[in-house]
This record gives sequence, structure tokens and C-alpha cells, in this order.
Amino acid sequence: MLEIIKNGNGYAIAENGVTYAAIVAAEGATDSFEKLEDGAWRWHRHTDAPTDNMRMEIVLLGEATFTMVPAVSYNGNGWGKTPEYVGDRADDGTPWSWASHRVTIPSCTYSENCEISIALMAEPNSNSACSLYKVEEGEKHVLIFPEEEKPKTLHRHFWGEPFQGTMEPTCDFEGVIYASVSDGSKHRYKGLLDFAWRYYGHAIKPPFSAKELYRLSIAYARYLLQKEKDGFIGFTSGAQWLPKLNGYQKSEHGYELGWVGQNASFATAFINDYIENGDKENLEIGLGVLDGWLTKGVVNNRFINAHKRYNTEPNPLLDLPFETMTKEDLDPWEFPESLLEGIICRRLGKPRPATPAKPLPPGSDACNLGTGAEGYFEAYDLLKKIGIDRPEYLEWALKTCDFALESQDENGCFAKNWDYEGNVRSKKGTIGCFLILPLINASKRTGDGKYLDAAKRAFDFYYEELEREGYTTAGALDTYSIDKESASPLLRDSLALYEATGDKKYVEYSEKIAWYLCTWMMHFTVDYPEDCLIAKLNYDTFGATSVSTPHNALDQYALRDVLSFIKLYEITGNIQWRERALAFWCNACQGISDGTLYINGRLRPAGSQDEAIFHTRWGRHTVPPFTPSQWLASWPCAFRLENLRWLKDWSFFDEGLQHIEGALR
Repeated sequence: MLEIIKNGNGYAIAENGVTYAAIVAAEGATDSFEKLEDGAWRWHRHTDAPTDNMRMEIVLLGEATFTMVPAVSYNGNGWGKTPEYVGDRADDGTPWSWASHRVTIPSCTYSENCEISIALMAEPNSNSACSLYKVEEGEKHVLIFPEEEKPKTLHRHFWGEPFQGTMEPTCDFEGVIYASVSDGSKHRYKGLLDFAWRYYGHAIKPPFSAKELYRLSIAYARYLLQKEKDGFIGFTSGAQWLPKLNGYQKSEHGYELGWVGQNASFATAFINDYIENGDKENLEIGLGVLDGWLTKGVVNNRFINAHKRYNTEPNPLLDLPFETMTKEDLDPWEFPESLLEGIICRRLGKPRPATPAKPLPPGSDACNLGTGAEGYFEAYDLLKKIGIDRPEYLEWALKTCDFALESQDENGCFAKNWDYEGNVRSKKGTIGCFLILPLINASKRTGDGKYLDAAKRAFDFYYEELEREGYTTAGALDTYSIDKESASPLLRDSLALYEATGDKKYVEYSEKIAWYLCTWMMHFTVDYPEDCLIAKLNYDTFGATSVSTPHNALDQYALRDVLSFIKLYEITGNIQWRERALAFWCNACQGISDGTLYINGRLRPAGSQDEAIFHTRWGRHTVPPFTPSQWLASWPCAFRLENLRWLKDWSFFDEGLQHIEGALR
């Protein structure tokens, strides 16, 4: 059993006389350790005289085989091309340091080698930061007081100034240590996450009943519904604030089958609403949307286009001299906030792109194709129940699967996206796994083993990447990086393969994917000043998930994982999967407007919700840190409706997380 022993001037983590990690002593300070459970200790440091700064350090001896700062850095990042924290230090040689609240476990750093795993953490809201970097002896974990972020801070696509906090002098500092002996596997953070859940987690209640959430979600979907001159109807991708209107403006004339727009999912929800509640108008809307994508959204007969755009007016942006402009040249009164931020990030300092003689359709991607096909499969089945036959829905879902087979590489990989002719635009990324679920579905419906064989080969390819590298990639279409969004479909795929084959290896794989997803999950509540917009929203960070290594913000994407975690609980009996599912749900249902929510001088439409919360020192050019995003995206609403129609017993959603089994305090 691991223990902390006295070792020269300091202490060490050892087993049977073998030292695996050194706890570095500080001059003029006395260290003591309180055992919390096997492998976990509360570390107390008392100084002889009050001080206004402290570094508590542990060194994993020998070279680390894997390092992690949960939701911030996975083995030093570097996959993709979006600005992020790469390596263990900046270009000037200064080790990175991160504020406690940027990490999903407070100030947590983790490293492992073939012998042991080590993690160092803080108490929540303890005015701390962390750092993790290589030294001659091994991998150094540092818990820093007071809070700092150096030598610069990451924001959305740009770098901000360093931050240095202050504190009143004190003699007492605390940290938390977790250590476990290797079982021979890689990426052994499961024990850390289990401990952190029981140590930092707490009960949480849903802010609305499931019945009220359903009503509000249908209401916001209807708000987003638009009709074009040619008869096409669809759900736009959300609403953003336009200063000159002094109100929210829907994104105009642009639609998406999956991803942000979620038209296939919304349409299926409206068909289901007719079945459950008898609203015939919602049936007509659902059919109209799905029919429209097939009659007006197909460019290539091999797949459904991911996007549909109606440009009714010339784009004034094309006339702006971006290469010579600064953000001060843009009038914020004239642009919706999210559009303004996109212009600043993507266009300023770059030449104006040439306008093609004839604009080409944008093509499609694995995310939109996969979720779109699943939507058409589901809609076909629902309609069959009420005597409506739409064979074209089944036909086009299967066409998507045939396109997947046709485009699959020998090693099982799918591309990330294709142009309107079906030529590959971008290859890499776990995002290809979005196509696996419809392939499994196609196999069940047709009895043709080619679909299941392709699904298994693809899953093996993407899962082996997670096993090898310790992360998944490129699920968010606007960020090419390590992320959590790409692991959600992989978890669904694994559970579906278990159901289709009965092979228990997929249960083991599902748990591995789920633990990776949990590294992105906030295990604690961050306290904010009363005048902060997040505080005014009464937002609790506990249960939220961070987006990606470049996007250190929290969003509601874990709504996609609620039922997967419930299924894992049903299969394995591990109560923590159910507890985490409840926390996902309760967290992701915060900040939804009931039609009276007035925040930041703005009245929000009923059912609307921020896409993200900037809970840490990470922001946009138009929205600062520690605020809601102000972008009222449609996709959280669609994902919420999926949960509410796929799980018929709504008592689960109403009960909340009442307690955590094995809680340590």
C-alpha cells in the first residue's frame, strides 16, 4: 500500500521502501498529511511566519508517460491548429500556470509512468493555481498561491495578458494528493476521477420540472422556425443580440441538418409531439422540415447537404477592406455580437476573399451526415406507428450509410468532411465516428452484415486512437483540436455495438470512453462575486463540461451523454454513472428563460439558453470572461428534447442528484 514517509528534508510517496514521488519541502514550513482514504491525503502546510505566496510541489520521479491538466492539456496538446496551451511551457521558457477554475478538478495536475500515477489538487475556491512541467528528476506538479495565469492567458482564438492575484498573508495552506500504483494500463486517471467525484461533488436539483422543460423547449424551437420564399422551412441555428434592434435577432436564412442547427432532430421531436400530444400543426412542421431537406437540400445524389443557405441580400462584409482594418474600425452597433466576434477573429488582417462567379453549395461532414441519418431513421419509425409512410426517409438514411461505406478507408477511418461533389476536404479527427451509429442501425434494418462490419472497423480505428493517445479529436466543427465533443458519439457507438453483438469488450471500451469524458466534467462549484453575470444567473459550474483544449468554456453538450451514462449504470451497476448523468442533466438545464429572464439588460425568449458559460479567464473579443456567452444556440434545446422523448419515465429528470454514494465529506 502506498504511504507518505519522511525522506530527508521532505517527504516521499513510497511503497515497500521504494520511493516513487518526492514531496518537496519549503524552508520555514512544516508539512503534515491527513489520510482521506487509501491513496489520498489532505496536505497541510504551516509556515513559521505569515506569507502572501506559496508553492507546494511534488515530483513524479522518472519520465512521465502521460500528463494531463483536465480539460486544459492532454500530454501537452499540439493536435490540430487552433491556439492552445502547447507543451509544458511557453515560447519564452516559462512553465504554464492555470487558475484553479480553468481546470475541471480544482488546480489539478496529473501524471503517470509505468509504476505510479500522481495527482495534486486544491480545495475549491482557495485562490490557487497549478503548473505541471518536466524537470531533471521527473515531472513536477505545483500548487500555487495566490491565483495566477502565466506567462499569458488563453482566450477564444487569441492570447490575453498574464494574471497575478493577491492574498492576505497567512501561515496555512492546503492541497490534496492522490496516488495509485500502476495496473499496467495507460491513462489511469479513473481512480482520480472517482475520488474527485466523491470528494468535491454535491447534491444538485433540476431548476425546472421535465414537463416545464419540454414546454419551453418546444416554444424556443417554434421561435427559431423560419420559412423561405421557395417554401423551404427549417430551424435556424439560434439568436444573438443586435444592438441597433435592442433585441435578439434570429440567425437569418441559414440552416443545418445536424450540429448547431439540428434540423433533423427538431423535426423528429415535432413529429413525436404530435404522437404524444395531438398537435397536428407540429406534425406538419416536422414533415415539412424533413421533406424540404430532401427536395431542396440535396445537391449530390449520394448524400444530403449539411447546410442550406438563402442569401437574400448582397453581403456587405465582402466590400470591407479587412486586410487594413482594425477592430476599432467596426461599428458594434451594426453587427450581431457573435457575427462581430467572428469578423474580428477570422477576417481582420486578411485579404478579402474572391467571390466565386457562382457560389457553390458547402458540402457535408460526418457530424451532420451521421446525426441527419439517425434523425431520418427515427422519423420513419415514428411515422410508421401512426400509419404515415415516408419511404424516402428510409431511403436517404440508407444512402448516407452507403456513402459511408463507399468513402471508408481500409483502416476503418472516415473523413471529417466532403465538398458538394463528395471529394474529401479534411481527413483527420474522431468526428468520423458520427457515421458509426447509422451504420449499426442500417445493419439491424436490412440484415446486411456489411454495415455492421464497417461500423466495427471504424470503431476499432477511433477507439485505438483513444487508447494510444489518451484523447479524441475534432468533434466541434469550428475547432480543430483535442475535445470532448468527439467522444460522445464514440460512447454511443460502443454501447450500440454491445447491444448489437453482445460482446462484453464493448462494455469495457464504453467505460474507458466515459472516464475520458469525465475528465472534461466540472467536479466542483466555483464561487463568483455577487456582481458577476454568472452569479446573477445563479449558475453552478458543478456537472458542466468544458468544450476543448482551445475552448476553455463550459457548455451543455453533456446532454448527449445523459442516456449513455444511464445505460452504463444499467449494464455495470456502478452508481456513479447514474449520479454523473443526473449532474449532467441538472447543470445543463440552468439559465433557461421562462420568458421573463432579464439579464445584462436583455429579456430572453422563452426556452432560450446560452450556448456556453465563460466560467474562467477565457472570453471572446465581444464577450469578456466570467459571463454567459450571450449566444442563444438551438442545439441544447434539441438535445434536451431528445432526452425527453427517448426516456419515457420523466421522474429521473425531476429527482435531481440527491446524494453521492461514498461521499468523503
